[in-house]
Amino acid sequence: MRRWHKLLAPWFALILFVIAFTGAVTQATAILDSPPAKSATAVAGKADRAKMPKEEKRTALGGWNHWFKKLHSGESLGPVGIALNLAGGLALLFFAGSGVWMYLTMWLKRRRARRLRAG
Repeated sequence: MRRWHKLLAPWFALILFVIAFTGAVTQATAILDSPPAKSATAVAGKADRAKMPKEEKRTALGGWNHWFKKLHSGESLGPVGIALNLAGGLALLFFAGSGVWMYLTMWLKRRRARRLRAG
């Protein structure tokens, strides 16, 4: 199992780093972003705009948030990006599961060795 970790970890480390970084930046920009203030003319003209489809304007930070979300999901790179995102998620599951497996086998070996020494 350690051999698989050594072989796969360098390849997936960059993908997992990008996914983690863009996820953190997406959350930070969502927290820091504030909606644009409504002016008095915007409130007065609200009845006229009720008939028109609503257009949402993004703030500068909201634009960055949208771009990071597309990068985080892999959409910005098309099907290749989505495949890399999926591979990163599967790699994370593999590393977590195999890490638990390696720890349990190590723990069981130590436990057996202690029992043999004690008894």
